[in-house]
Amino acid sequence: MCVRRPCVPGRSVIRSLPGGGAFRRSEDGGIIIFAMVIFVLMLAAAGLAVDLMRFETNRTRLQGTLDRAVLAAADLDQTLPARDVVVDYFEKSGLGYAIDPADIMVDEGLNFRTVSATAHVDTPMLFGGLLNVFSGEADPYTPVTPVLSAPAAGTAEERVKEVEVSLILDVSSSMLSNSRFENLKPAAREFVSTVLSNNDPSTGALVSVSMIAYSAVVNPGADVVAQLNVTNTHDYSSCLIFPDSEFSSASFNQSLTYERLAHFDYGASTNYYATPITRPWCFPGTENEMVVHSTSESDLHGAINGLQPFGNTAIDLGAKWGAAMLDPGMQNVVQAVVGSGTQVSNRPLDPISAEVMKVMVLMTDGQNTTEYDLIDTFKEDLSIVWINKDYPTQPIGDVPRSRFSIQVSGANTKSRNDDRFYWLAQGYYNSYSPPVYDYPQGYPNYRSESRVVATPGHGIDYSSQVRHLSWQDIFATWVYSRVNNELFYEPYQNGWLSYDTYVSTDYALTAIVGGASADSRLANICAAARQSGIVIYTVAFEAPAHGQATLENCASSPNHFFIASGTNIADAFSAIATDIRQLKLTQ
Repeated sequence: MCVRRPCVPGRSVIRSLPGGGAFRRSEDGGIIIFAMVIFVLMLAAAGLAVDLMRFETNRTRLQGTLDRAVLAAADLDQTLPARDVVVDYFEKSGLGYAIDPADIMVDEGLNFRTVSATAHVDTPMLFGGLLNVFSGEADPYTPVTPVLSAPAAGTAEERVKEVEVSLILDVSSSMLSNSRFENLKPAAREFVSTVLSNNDPSTGALVSVSMIAYSAVVNPGADVVAQLNVTNTHDYSSCLIFPDSEFSSASFNQSLTYERLAHFDYGASTNYYATPITRPWCFPGTENEMVVHSTSESDLHGAINGLQPFGNTAIDLGAKWGAAMLDPGMQNVVQAVVGSGTQVSNRPLDPISAEVMKVMVLMTDGQNTTEYDLIDTFKEDLSIVWINKDYPTQPIGDVPRSRFSIQVSGANTKSRNDDRFYWLAQGYYNSYSPPVYDYPQGYPNYRSESRVVATPGHGIDYSSQVRHLSWQDIFATWVYSRVNNELFYEPYQNGWLSYDTYVSTDYALTAIVGGASADSRLANICAAARQSGIVIYTVAFEAPAHGQATLENCASSPNHFFIASGTNIADAFSAIATDIRQLKLTQ
């Protein structure tokens, strides 16, 4: 009987048992114990291999899903929110439980998007519990299932280092109201400075800006027009007329022959008595000329400072030329203007072969109004006016009235025998000596010489001093509403011209596009530009409700549409410039 201490058989007890000594010395069955230990270890090793294989399978699947998700989300062509794209990829793969939307980080701007995400999935170790048998810290009789956590992390980024910007500015006469024009210029200059600050020769990052100023017209410049098929009705200015069909595409159709807008003065807010006209409807020469793909801050600033507001509002024309300056098909035109071998001579770039962001920034303070031209007769035909210059290079407007001849009969026949000319300002005359002759001043051989066919829109020089003026010559010299009083009143008053001929020039202008049609054309070109991948920002600068609506409809999204007033125009342009800039434009 065991008393006071544990009753544990000692060696003396085993020895006292019958055969106890032999049992103690016997080695029979020892290998079984060793085999059992090895067997358990083998089971544990095999189980661990299975668990690790399951863990690696889950980890690989998780990482692959995450990689595909962030790549899709970072694509700049992806229109859905980046975070939603990542979550959707996981849900479609049956791993929606493995990611928390809070672990998805998105950093994006106009020209870049960076998406980072982390995820994990827990893999239970089905055989790992066997190790508890050898653990002194775990109760071997209480099952424990260890868990391995499979992590995944990934970052995808897409950046565009080439950027082309069309800055489209309203310079209609309404911009002179409420200091709008003075507020616009510094805002536009700061915009240019901000976006051009991204240019970095070390990385090849390049931003170019085309500035398009518009009123009821756009002056693309003689160099641009020289590369296109354009009717040659005059060479006073370079504005073009576009058919409605050309607003259904962002591309510029160089195979089409475009009609040149006539050169005339509408007569509103101009010097009525100036000759030649001082405020043509189409800006002459380099006035408000389009700047083509410039990387020069000083050149663009100078162009902005030199802008001159005048005329009606044709937002559709501004948008059409803005899209044209982003059309890869215009590379030949741009190269002819900027020169070969320059940084921008290969622009506009083709987005198929180059990573390029194309941006239009369109601003107006109004809404589309009427666009005018001369009627065809006054645009292409010869007039009934002849001049005899004092000297060969004398401008038409400087020729004295006493050297003007007005053809009062025979203008509509091929024969010269019935032609009569009223010589203006000949002083006193009576019924026996009217100032009407059978030849124009300075050309006494008129009847004996053959009639010359004129090029449409152009006059004819019969000597170094005698010129048969075209109607286009006349409207480039006098405000259209002044022509009849300046040239036709005297022969009309004296009965040599009909009233209809006398007043005909008062009806020289014709509306070629109305406000509603321009709205439709604007909507079409904006839709075509967006479809081609152009990002469109619009700024309604103290514009009426209708103008705001058309610009909001044009913009790429409501977030790309800005309403500004006063000096806040600078804030709108700054926000757009910052969006385009977004840190450093690197690959």
